[in-house]
Amino acid sequence: MNNSIYLTFSKQIIENSLENDLKKRYNTNESGEIMKFVFDDTLDVSEIVVAIKVPAGHGQVVHKDRASHGFAMHLDGDKDYVFGSGKILKVQKNDIIYMPKGSDYFVQTREIGDCYAINFQLSQKLKNEPFVFSPKNPNAFAEAFRSAEKAWRTKKEGYVFRCKSQLYGIFSEMRGESLSGYHPSMKTEIIRPAIEMISENYASGNLSVPELAKLCNVSEVYFRKVFSTVFGLSPIKYINDLKIARAKELLLTQMYSVAEVSEMSGFSDISYFSREFKKAVGVSPSEYEG
Repeated sequence: MNNSIYLTFSKQIIENSLENDLKKRYNTNESGEIMKFVFDDTLDVSEIVVAIKVPAGHGQVVHKDRASHGFAMHLDGDKDYVFGSGKILKVQKNDIIYMPKGSDYFVQTREIGDCYAINFQLSQKLKNEPFVFSPKNPNAFAEAFRSAEKAWRTKKEGYVFRCKSQLYGIFSEMRGESLSGYHPSMKTEIIRPAIEMISENYASGNLSVPELAKLCNVSEVYFRKVFSTVFGLSPIKYINDLKIARAKELLLTQMYSVAEVSEMSGFSDISYFSREFKKAVGVSPSEYEG
């Protein structure tokens, strides 16, 4: 990065920052923006740009007109993200920062540390502000980021769908924590076998709640309760959301018929698929254009 460009950009942002109240700029209580983002049921991930691990001391410092939306989970370290609007967000160990598409910012590092990042595109245009989310159960989020990074790095069959599945899981986990407050990591661990099974096989069409509960060695009633506490929605709704996301991707390729998309997304009945798709997306599969 050219030093003159960095200094000019930094000066511009800092001058904008001086117009704002210092306490407001350093306030990391972003609950309004978090709620606005995670409770937007229209969020549709159209593309995973990259899912990577950024080693300590690496990574771009200055960002102008960011090309995609991004989430970054910092495993350690201490940084300030200074945005062109004058907003400054402090990011520390286990924090997750959302960086909107089109945003300008630079990163001031006080203590280096590793982080995971998932950059993505959305079908719709958003005007969300950047925010920091401090998870009560960071292990669940870190596992999702790790799984997405591994899928992207190894690029095995279906890796894009797997990355999207993990990203939607992050959205859902954020929503779950926002809805129900802190849920002990023990609860997530209880249903982890089911989460992994869903991630690997959601499009197979053979998953059932009784089987998932059995996999976790708990009753069906308790499994439903824990799952809803962790993710903020039922197991069936969670699985169907993943199936619908895959169906949208397949439809956009224009390579498959509606019947083929229904089967490839894990729906055994095309009528049920069409009803669920229209309920979730607002148009029928044959009308969907992204």
